[in-house]
Amino acid sequence: MSSKFLSSLTLATVVLASIAAEDKPEMRYLENDIPERWTLIEDINTYPDNSAWWERFGDPLLDSLIERGLENNYDVIMAGRRIEMTRAAVGKARAAYYPQINNQVAYTRGRRSGLQEGRTGNGENYGYFSLNTLMSWEIDIFGKISAQVKEQKANVRVSRAERDGVETSLAAEIASTYVSLRVMQAELSVAREHSLRQDTALKIAVSRFDAGLASMMDVEQARQVYYSTIASIPLLESNIYTGINALSVLLCTTVDELRPTLEVARPMPDYIQAVQTGTPAGLLRQRPDIRQAEEQIGVYAAQLGIARKDWLPTLSLSASAGSEARNAGDLLKRGAITYTIAPTLSWTVFDGLERKYATQSAHEALRNAVDNYNLTVLTAIQEVDNAMSDYLAELHYIESLKKLVEASAGYDQRALSNYKNGLSPYINVADAQMSYLENMNTLIVAKGKALSALIELYKALGGGYLEPQDVQ
Repeated sequence: MSSKFLSSLTLATVVLASIAAEDKPEMRYLENDIPERWTLIEDINTYPDNSAWWERFGDPLLDSLIERGLENNYDVIMAGRRIEMTRAAVGKARAAYYPQINNQVAYTRGRRSGLQEGRTGNGENYGYFSLNTLMSWEIDIFGKISAQVKEQKANVRVSRAERDGVETSLAAEIASTYVSLRVMQAELSVAREHSLRQDTALKIAVSRFDAGLASMMDVEQARQVYYSTIASIPLLESNIYTGINALSVLLCTTVDELRPTLEVARPMPDYIQAVQTGTPAGLLRQRPDIRQAEEQIGVYAAQLGIARKDWLPTLSLSASAGSEARNAGDLLKRGAITYTIAPTLSWTVFDGLERKYATQSAHEALRNAVDNYNLTVLTAIQEVDNAMSDYLAELHYIESLKKLVEASAGYDQRALSNYKNGLSPYINVADAQMSYLENMNTLIVAKGKALSALIELYKALGGGYLEPQDVQ
Protein backbone atom coordinates (compact mmCIF):
# COMPACT_ATOMS: atom_id res chain seq x y z
CA MET A 1 0.00 0.00 0.00
CA SER A 2 1.58 3.26 -1.19
CA SER A 3 2.25 6.26 1.02
CA LYS A 4 0.16 8.37 -1.35
CA PHE A 5 -2.78 6.07 -0.83
CA LEU A 6 -2.27 6.08 2.93
CA SER A 7 -2.17 9.87 3.00
CA SER A 8 -5.36 10.21 0.98
CA LEU A 9 -7.16 7.57 3.04
CA THR A 10 -5.97 9.14 6.29
CA LEU A 11 -7.22 12.51 5.11
CA ALA A 12 -10.58 11.05 4.16
CA THR A 13 -11.04 9.31 7.51
CA VAL A 14 -9.57 11.93 9.80
CA VAL A 15 -11.72 14.66 8.34
CA LEU A 16 -14.89 12.73 9.20
CA ALA A 17 -15.15 14.29 12.63
CA SER A 18 -17.68 14.00 15.46
CA ILE A 19 -19.38 16.40 17.81
CA ALA A 20 -18.67 16.76 21.50
CA ALA A 21 -20.94 14.76 23.80
CA GLU A 22 -22.15 17.83 25.70
CA ASP A 23 -23.59 19.22 22.46
CA LYS A 24 -26.09 16.37 22.05
CA PRO A 25 -29.64 17.61 21.60
CA GLU A 26 -32.58 16.34 23.62
CA MET A 27 -33.81 12.94 22.48
CA ARG A 28 -37.26 12.85 24.10
CA TYR A 29 -39.09 11.01 21.31
CA LEU A 30 -36.50 8.30 20.63
CA GLU A 31 -37.70 4.85 21.60
CA ASN A 32 -34.36 3.12 20.93
CA ASP A 33 -30.80 4.11 21.69
CA ILE A 34 -28.77 5.36 18.76
CA PRO A 35 -25.01 4.85 18.30
CA GLU A 36 -22.73 7.29 20.07
CA ARG A 37 -20.42 7.49 17.06
CA TRP A 38 -20.10 6.30 13.49
CA THR A 39 -18.67 2.84 12.95
CA LEU A 40 -16.24 3.86 10.17
CA ILE A 41 -14.48 6.77 11.88
CA GLU A 42 -12.96 7.86 15.14
CA ASP A 43 -14.33 10.55 17.43
CA ILE A 44 -12.49 13.84 17.11
CA ASN A 45 -15.02 16.04 18.97
CA THR A 46 -15.27 18.69 16.28
CA TYR A 47 -18.47 20.66 15.93
CA PRO A 48 -19.93 20.09 12.45
CA ASP A 49 -20.58 23.12 10.27
CA ASN A 50 -21.76 21.94 6.88
CA SER A 51 -23.68 25.02 5.89
CA ALA A 52 -22.80 26.07 2.33
CA TRP A 53 -20.79 22.84 2.01
CA TRP A 54 -20.54 23.29 -1.77
CA GLU A 55 -18.09 26.16 -1.26
CA ARG A 56 -15.51 23.62 -0.10
CA PHE A 57 -15.17 22.33 -3.66
CA GLY A 58 -13.45 25.58 -4.57
CA ASP A 59 -15.52 26.03 -7.74
CA PRO A 60 -16.99 29.55 -7.98
CA LEU A 61 -19.20 28.50 -10.89
CA LEU A 62 -20.78 25.73 -8.82
CA ASP A 63 -21.27 28.22 -5.96
CA SER A 64 -23.09 30.62 -8.26
CA LEU A 65 -25.26 27.87 -9.73
CA ILE A 66 -26.42 26.64 -6.33
CA GLU A 67 -26.99 30.19 -5.09
CA ARG A 68 -29.05 30.93 -8.17
CA GLY A 69 -31.00 27.68 -7.82
CA LEU A 70 -31.85 28.36 -4.17
CA GLU A 71 -33.13 31.77 -5.20
CA ASN A 72 -35.07 30.89 -8.36
CA ASN A 73 -36.15 27.24 -8.11
CA TYR A 74 -39.94 26.94 -8.05
CA ASP A 75 -39.95 24.16 -5.47
CA VAL A 76 -38.08 26.43 -3.04
CA ILE A 77 -40.36 29.36 -3.84
CA MET A 78 -43.48 27.26 -3.28
CA ALA A 79 -42.07 25.89 -0.02
CA GLY A 80 -41.48 29.48 1.11
CA ARG A 81 -45.06 30.38 0.27
CA ARG A 82 -46.29 27.43 2.31
CA ILE A 83 -44.47 28.93 5.30
CA GLU A 84 -46.31 32.21 4.76
CA MET A 85 -49.60 30.32 4.47
CA THR A 86 -49.04 28.60 7.81
CA ARG A 87 -48.04 31.89 9.40
CA ALA A 88 -51.31 33.37 8.18
CA ALA A 89 -53.10 30.38 9.71
CA VAL A 90 -51.51 31.28 13.08
CA GLY A 91 -52.96 34.77 12.78
CA LYS A 92 -56.35 33.33 11.87
CA ALA A 93 -56.29 31.04 14.92
CA ARG A 94 -55.29 33.95 17.16
CA ALA A 95 -58.25 35.96 15.87
CA ALA A 96 -60.52 33.64 17.87
CA TYR A 97 -59.23 35.29 21.07
CA TYR A 98 -61.20 38.43 20.14
CA PRO A 99 -64.94 39.04 19.82
CA GLN A 100 -66.69 39.28 16.49
CA ILE A 101 -68.60 42.52 15.99
CA ASN A 102 -71.09 43.10 13.18
CA ASN A 103 -73.28 46.06 12.25
CA GLN A 104 -76.74 45.59 10.76
CA VAL A 105 -79.11 48.06 9.15
CA ALA A 106 -82.47 46.60 8.09
CA TYR A 107 -86.07 47.36 7.25
CA THR A 108 -88.69 44.79 8.18
CA ARG A 109 -92.15 44.63 6.59
CA GLY A 110 -94.88 42.13 7.59
CA ARG A 111 -98.50 41.44 8.53
CA ARG A 112 -99.95 40.00 11.75
CA SER A 113 -102.90 37.62 11.66
CA GLY A 114 -106.20 38.99 12.92
CA LEU A 115 -107.40 35.52 13.94
CA GLN A 116 -104.44 34.57 16.11
CA GLU A 117 -104.88 33.79 19.81
CA GLY A 118 -108.67 33.79 19.67
CA ARG A 119 -108.96 37.27 18.25
CA THR A 120 -111.32 38.19 15.47
CA GLY A 121 -110.88 40.98 13.05
CA ASN A 122 -108.73 42.14 10.25
CA GLY A 123 -105.01 41.55 10.05
CA GLU A 124 -102.49 44.26 10.89
CA ASN A 125 -99.66 45.41 8.67
CA TYR A 126 -96.43 46.56 10.23
CA GLY A 127 -93.04 47.84 9.17
CA TYR A 128 -90.01 49.27 10.98
CA PHE A 129 -86.38 50.21 10.61
CA SER A 130 -83.64 48.67 12.78
CA LEU A 131 -80.04 49.57 13.47
CA ASN A 132 -78.04 47.03 15.52
CA THR A 133 -74.51 46.17 16.59
CA LEU A 134 -74.02 42.44 17.30
CA MET A 135 -71.17 40.85 19.24
CA SER A 136 -70.25 37.22 19.83
CA TRP A 137 -67.26 36.08 21.86
CA GLU A 138 -66.03 32.65 22.90
CA ILE A 139 -64.08 33.11 26.13
CA ASP A 140 -61.04 30.80 26.17
CA ILE A 141 -61.16 29.82 29.84
CA PHE A 142 -60.64 26.13 29.01
CA GLY A 143 -57.81 26.67 26.52
CA LYS A 144 -59.37 25.33 23.30
CA ILE A 145 -58.36 28.39 21.27
CA SER A 146 -54.85 28.29 22.75
CA ALA A 147 -54.55 24.67 21.62
CA GLN A 148 -55.60 25.66 18.10
CA VAL A 149 -52.98 28.42 18.02
CA LYS A 150 -50.38 25.96 19.27
CA GLU A 151 -51.27 23.57 16.44
CA GLN A 152 -50.82 26.27 13.80
CA LYS A 153 -47.47 27.35 15.27
CA ALA A 154 -46.30 23.75 15.00
CA ASN A 155 -47.44 23.75 11.37
CA VAL A 156 -45.21 26.78 10.73
CA ARG A 157 -42.22 24.89 12.10
CA VAL A 158 -43.13 21.86 9.99
CA SER A 159 -43.31 23.97 6.83
CA ARG A 160 -40.00 25.66 7.67
CA ALA A 161 -38.30 22.29 8.10
CA GLU A 162 -39.87 21.18 4.83
CA ARG A 163 -38.41 24.24 3.10
CA ASP A 164 -34.98 23.48 4.56
CA GLY A 165 -35.27 19.94 3.23
CA VAL A 166 -36.17 21.20 -0.24
CA GLU A 167 -33.14 23.51 -0.23
CA THR A 168 -30.82 20.74 0.99
CA SER A 169 -32.02 18.33 -1.70
CA LEU A 170 -31.87 21.01 -4.39
CA ALA A 171 -28.29 21.99 -3.55
CA ALA A 172 -27.23 18.33 -3.66
CA GLU A 173 -29.07 17.74 -6.95
CA ILE A 174 -27.48 20.78 -8.59
CA ALA A 175 -24.04 19.70 -7.39
CA SER A 176 -24.54 16.11 -8.56
CA THR A 177 -25.78 17.24 -11.99
CA TYR A 178 -22.84 19.61 -12.27
CA VAL A 179 -20.39 16.83 -11.40
CA SER A 180 -22.01 14.53 -13.96
CA LEU A 181 -21.60 17.26 -16.55
CA ARG A 182 -17.90 17.64 -15.75
CA VAL A 183 -17.46 13.84 -15.88
CA MET A 184 -18.96 13.71 -19.37
CA GLN A 185 -16.79 16.62 -20.50
CA ALA A 186 -13.71 14.85 -19.15
CA GLU A 187 -14.73 11.67 -21.00
CA LEU A 188 -15.17 13.72 -24.18
CA SER A 189 -11.72 15.24 -23.75
CA VAL A 190 -10.20 11.79 -23.26
CA ALA A 191 -12.05 10.43 -26.29
CA ARG A 192 -10.75 13.23 -28.49
CA GLU A 193 -7.22 12.86 -27.16
CA HIS A 194 -7.20 9.10 -27.68
CA SER A 195 -8.74 9.43 -31.13
CA LEU A 196 -5.66 11.46 -32.16
CA ARG A 197 -3.36 8.78 -30.84
CA GLN A 198 -5.44 6.07 -32.52
CA ASP A 199 -5.32 8.04 -35.77
CA THR A 200 -1.53 8.04 -35.52
CA ALA A 201 -1.56 4.27 -35.03
CA LEU A 202 -3.90 3.91 -38.03
CA LYS A 203 -1.50 5.89 -40.22
CA ILE A 204 1.38 3.68 -39.10
CA ALA A 205 -0.63 0.56 -39.98
CA VAL A 206 -1.47 1.99 -43.41
CA SER A 207 2.19 2.89 -44.02
CA ARG A 208 3.33 -0.60 -43.06
CA PHE A 209 0.65 -2.11 -45.30
CA ASP A 210 1.72 0.06 -48.23
CA ALA A 211 5.30 -1.01 -47.61
CA GLY A 212 4.25 -4.67 -47.58
CA LEU A 213 5.22 -5.06 -43.94
CA ALA A 214 1.70 -5.64 -42.59
CA SER A 215 -1.55 -7.19 -43.72
CA MET A 216 -4.84 -5.44 -44.40
CA MET A 217 -6.11 -6.97 -41.17
CA ASP A 218 -3.84 -4.60 -39.25
CA VAL A 219 -5.38 -1.65 -41.08
CA GLU A 220 -8.93 -2.87 -40.40
CA GLN A 221 -8.18 -3.40 -36.71
CA ALA A 222 -6.73 0.11 -36.48
CA ARG A 223 -9.80 1.54 -38.20
CA GLN A 224 -12.10 -0.39 -35.87
CA VAL A 225 -10.37 1.04 -32.79
CA TYR A 226 -10.29 4.56 -34.20
CA TYR A 227 -13.90 4.74 -35.39
CA SER A 228 -15.29 3.14 -32.23
CA THR A 229 -13.79 6.08 -30.34
CA ILE A 230 -14.98 8.61 -32.91
CA ALA A 231 -18.50 7.13 -32.71
CA SER A 232 -18.66 7.76 -28.95
CA ILE A 233 -18.03 11.50 -29.32
CA PRO A 234 -21.51 12.54 -30.60
CA LEU A 235 -23.18 10.58 -27.79
CA LEU A 236 -21.03 12.32 -25.22
CA GLU A 237 -21.79 15.71 -26.77
CA SER A 238 -25.51 14.91 -26.63
CA ASN A 239 -25.24 13.84 -22.98
CA ILE A 240 -23.44 17.09 -22.18
CA TYR A 241 -26.25 19.08 -23.78
CA THR A 242 -28.77 17.05 -21.77
CA GLY A 243 -26.82 17.76 -18.57
CA ILE A 244 -26.91 21.50 -19.25
CA ASN A 245 -30.63 21.17 -19.91
CA ALA A 246 -31.12 19.44 -16.56
CA LEU A 247 -29.27 22.24 -14.78
CA SER A 248 -31.36 24.86 -16.55
CA VAL A 249 -34.53 23.24 -15.19
CA LEU A 250 -33.12 23.12 -11.65
CA LEU A 251 -32.14 26.80 -11.92
CA CYS A 252 -35.43 27.69 -13.64
CA THR A 253 -33.76 29.36 -16.57
CA THR A 254 -33.24 28.61 -20.26
CA VAL A 255 -30.56 26.32 -21.62
CA ASP A 256 -29.40 29.05 -24.01
CA GLU A 257 -28.52 31.23 -21.04
CA LEU A 258 -26.43 28.55 -19.35
CA ARG A 259 -24.78 26.95 -22.37
CA PRO A 260 -22.11 29.62 -23.01
CA THR A 261 -20.87 29.21 -19.44
CA LEU A 262 -21.24 25.47 -18.95
CA GLU A 263 -20.20 24.15 -22.36
CA VAL A 264 -16.61 25.20 -21.63
CA ALA A 265 -14.93 22.15 -20.08
CA ARG A 266 -13.51 22.59 -16.58
CA PRO A 267 -11.75 20.17 -14.23
CA MET A 268 -13.84 18.21 -11.78
CA PRO A 269 -13.72 19.43 -8.16
CA ASP A 270 -11.35 17.69 -5.77
CA TYR A 271 -12.89 14.45 -4.56
CA ILE A 272 -10.91 14.37 -1.27
CA GLN A 273 -12.35 16.79 1.26
CA ALA A 274 -12.67 17.49 4.95
CA VAL A 275 -16.18 16.58 6.09
CA GLN A 276 -17.38 17.13 9.63
CA THR A 277 -20.02 14.51 10.30
CA GLY A 278 -20.89 15.05 13.95
CA THR A 279 -22.32 12.20 15.99
CA PRO A 280 -25.48 10.28 15.12
CA ALA A 281 -27.22 12.27 17.86
CA GLY A 282 -26.19 15.47 16.10
CA LEU A 283 -28.40 14.52 13.15
CA LEU A 284 -31.41 15.30 15.34
CA ARG A 285 -30.77 18.99 14.82
CA GLN A 286 -29.02 18.87 11.45
CA ARG A 287 -31.41 16.89 9.26
CA PRO A 288 -34.45 18.87 8.04
CA ASP A 289 -36.53 15.71 7.64
CA ILE A 290 -35.87 14.73 11.27
CA ARG A 291 -36.83 18.21 12.44
CA GLN A 292 -39.93 18.06 10.26
CA ALA A 293 -40.91 14.69 11.73
CA GLU A 294 -40.34 16.06 15.24
CA GLU A 295 -42.41 19.16 14.60
CA GLN A 296 -45.14 16.98 13.10
CA ILE A 297 -45.38 15.31 16.49
CA GLY A 298 -46.13 18.75 17.91
CA VAL A 299 -48.94 19.20 15.38
CA TYR A 300 -50.60 15.91 16.30
CA ALA A 301 -50.07 16.55 20.01
CA ALA A 302 -51.89 19.87 19.62
CA GLN A 303 -54.69 18.15 17.69
CA LEU A 304 -55.04 15.64 20.51
CA GLY A 305 -55.25 18.56 22.93
CA ILE A 306 -58.01 20.14 20.84
CA ALA A 307 -59.92 16.84 20.78
CA ARG A 308 -59.68 16.64 24.57
CA LYS A 309 -60.86 20.24 24.96
CA ASP A 310 -64.09 19.26 23.19
CA TRP A 311 -65.03 17.35 26.35
CA LEU A 312 -65.04 20.60 28.35
CA PRO A 313 -67.76 23.26 28.50
CA THR A 314 -67.76 26.29 26.22
CA LEU A 315 -68.35 29.75 27.66
CA SER A 316 -69.53 32.34 25.18
CA LEU A 317 -70.97 35.80 25.34
CA SER A 318 -73.34 37.28 22.81
CA ALA A 319 -74.73 40.79 22.94
CA SER A 320 -76.49 43.29 20.74
CA ALA A 321 -77.34 46.96 20.99
CA GLY A 322 -79.33 49.08 18.59
CA SER A 323 -82.61 50.80 17.92
CA GLU A 324 -85.89 50.00 16.22
CA ALA A 325 -88.51 52.48 14.98
CA ARG A 326 -91.32 52.68 12.46
CA ASN A 327 -89.81 55.81 11.00
CA ALA A 328 -86.16 56.05 10.14
CA GLY A 329 -85.96 59.48 11.75
CA ASP A 330 -86.89 58.00 15.15
CA LEU A 331 -83.96 55.50 15.25
CA LEU A 332 -81.81 57.83 17.36
CA LYS A 333 -84.51 58.57 19.96
CA ARG A 334 -84.12 57.15 23.43
CA GLY A 335 -87.27 55.11 23.29
CA ALA A 336 -86.07 53.20 20.24
CA ILE A 337 -82.97 51.76 21.93
CA THR A 338 -82.79 47.98 22.36
CA TYR A 339 -80.11 45.68 23.75
CA THR A 340 -79.53 42.07 24.78
CA ILE A 341 -76.76 40.37 26.78
CA ALA A 342 -76.59 36.59 26.80
CA PRO A 343 -73.68 34.80 28.50
CA THR A 344 -73.93 31.11 27.68
CA LEU A 345 -72.26 28.06 29.19
CA SER A 346 -72.81 25.07 26.92
CA TRP A 347 -71.68 21.54 27.60
CA THR A 348 -72.36 18.63 25.29
CA VAL A 349 -73.59 15.71 27.39
CA PHE A 350 -74.08 13.11 24.66
CA ASP A 351 -73.02 13.10 21.02
CA GLY A 352 -73.24 9.46 20.04
CA LEU A 353 -69.62 8.85 21.17
CA GLU A 354 -68.31 11.20 18.47
CA ARG A 355 -65.85 12.89 20.84
CA LYS A 356 -64.63 9.54 22.14
CA TYR A 357 -63.68 8.31 18.71
CA ALA A 358 -62.27 11.68 17.66
CA THR A 359 -59.97 11.64 20.70
CA GLN A 360 -59.00 8.03 20.00
CA SER A 361 -58.19 8.89 16.37
CA ALA A 362 -56.06 11.89 17.42
CA HIS A 363 -54.19 9.72 19.92
CA GLU A 364 -53.37 7.09 17.30
CA ALA A 365 -52.26 9.80 14.86
CA LEU A 366 -49.85 11.07 17.52
CA ARG A 367 -48.45 7.57 18.05
CA ASN A 368 -47.96 7.23 14.30
CA ALA A 369 -46.08 10.55 14.25
CA VAL A 370 -43.75 9.29 17.00
CA ASP A 371 -43.14 6.05 15.08
CA ASN A 372 -42.46 8.03 11.91
CA TYR A 373 -39.95 10.18 13.82
CA ASN A 374 -38.06 7.12 15.05
CA LEU A 375 -38.07 5.58 11.58
CA THR A 376 -36.78 8.85 10.10
CA VAL A 377 -33.92 8.93 12.62
CA LEU A 378 -32.91 5.34 11.92
CA THR A 379 -33.09 5.94 8.16
CA ALA A 380 -30.94 9.06 8.49
CA ILE A 381 -28.25 7.20 10.43
CA GLN A 382 -28.27 4.45 7.81
CA GLU A 383 -27.97 6.98 4.97
CA VAL A 384 -24.94 8.65 6.58
CA ASP A 385 -23.27 5.30 7.24
CA ASN A 386 -23.91 4.19 3.66
CA ALA A 387 -22.60 7.46 2.25
CA MET A 388 -19.43 7.15 4.34
CA SER A 389 -18.94 3.56 3.21
CA ASP A 390 -19.47 4.47 -0.45
CA TYR A 391 -17.10 7.41 -0.21
CA LEU A 392 -14.28 5.47 1.44
CA ALA A 393 -14.76 2.56 -0.97
CA GLU A 394 -14.48 4.93 -3.93
CA LEU A 395 -11.22 6.29 -2.53
CA HIS A 396 -9.79 2.76 -2.35
CA TYR A 397 -11.04 2.06 -5.85
CA ILE A 398 -9.56 5.26 -7.31
CA GLU A 399 -6.13 4.51 -5.88
CA SER A 400 -6.15 1.10 -7.57
CA LEU A 401 -7.42 2.59 -10.82
CA LYS A 402 -4.63 5.16 -10.88
CA LYS A 403 -2.07 2.34 -10.88
CA LEU A 404 -4.05 0.51 -13.54
CA VAL A 405 -4.15 3.60 -15.78
CA GLU A 406 -0.44 4.14 -15.28
CA ALA A 407 0.23 0.54 -16.31
CA SER A 408 -2.13 0.90 -19.30
CA ALA A 409 -0.31 4.01 -20.49
CA GLY A 410 3.03 2.20 -20.38
CA TYR A 411 1.65 -0.86 -22.15
CA ASP A 412 0.06 1.36 -24.85
CA GLN A 413 3.35 3.13 -25.57
CA ARG A 414 5.36 -0.10 -25.72
CA ALA A 415 2.80 -1.90 -27.89
CA LEU A 416 2.78 0.89 -30.47
CA SER A 417 6.58 1.19 -30.42
CA ASN A 418 7.03 -2.57 -30.85
CA TYR A 419 4.54 -2.68 -33.69
CA LYS A 420 6.18 0.27 -35.43
CA ASN A 421 9.47 -1.58 -35.23
CA GLY A 422 7.92 -4.85 -36.37
CA LEU A 423 8.44 -6.58 -33.03
CA SER A 424 4.79 -7.43 -32.26
CA PRO A 425 1.44 -7.82 -34.10
CA TYR A 426 -1.10 -5.02 -34.29
CA ILE A 427 -3.57 -6.90 -32.09
CA ASN A 428 -1.39 -5.88 -29.14
CA VAL A 429 -1.74 -2.22 -30.12
CA ALA A 430 -5.52 -2.53 -30.48
CA ASP A 431 -5.85 -4.22 -27.10
CA ALA A 432 -3.56 -1.69 -25.45
CA GLN A 433 -5.38 1.33 -26.88
CA MET A 434 -8.84 0.03 -26.02
CA SER A 435 -7.76 -0.94 -22.51
CA TYR A 436 -6.08 2.41 -21.95
CA LEU A 437 -9.17 4.32 -23.08
CA GLU A 438 -11.49 2.12 -21.03
CA ASN A 439 -9.35 2.45 -17.90
CA MET A 440 -9.10 6.21 -18.30
CA ASN A 441 -12.88 6.48 -18.57
CA THR A 442 -13.31 4.17 -15.60
CA LEU A 443 -11.02 6.39 -13.53
CA ILE A 444 -12.95 9.51 -14.54
CA VAL A 445 -16.27 7.89 -13.67
CA ALA A 446 -14.86 6.67 -10.35
CA LYS A 447 -13.80 10.21 -9.44
CA GLY A 448 -17.29 11.38 -10.34
CA LYS A 449 -18.79 8.65 -8.14
CA ALA A 450 -16.51 9.69 -5.28
CA LEU A 451 -17.78 13.26 -5.66
CA SER A 452 -21.37 12.02 -5.81
CA ALA A 453 -20.82 9.96 -2.66
CA LEU A 454 -19.33 13.04 -1.00
CA ILE A 455 -22.36 15.10 -2.03
CA GLU A 456 -24.68 12.38 -0.73
CA LEU A 457 -22.77 12.45 2.55
CA TYR A 458 -23.30 16.20 2.86
CA LYS A 459 -26.96 15.73 1.99
CA ALA A 460 -27.34 12.87 4.49
CA LEU A 461 -25.84 15.13 7.16
CA GLY A 462 -28.42 17.81 6.43
CA GLY A 463 -25.86 20.16 4.88
CA GLY A 464 -26.93 23.77 4.53
CA TYR A 465 -29.05 23.66 7.68
CA LEU A 466 -29.35 26.86 9.70
CA GLU A 467 -30.75 27.04 13.22
CA PRO A 468 -34.47 27.91 12.95
CA GLN A 469 -36.05 30.72 14.93
CA ASP A 470 -39.00 30.19 17.22
CA VAL A 471 -42.42 31.02 15.84
CA GLN A 472 -43.92 34.05 17.57
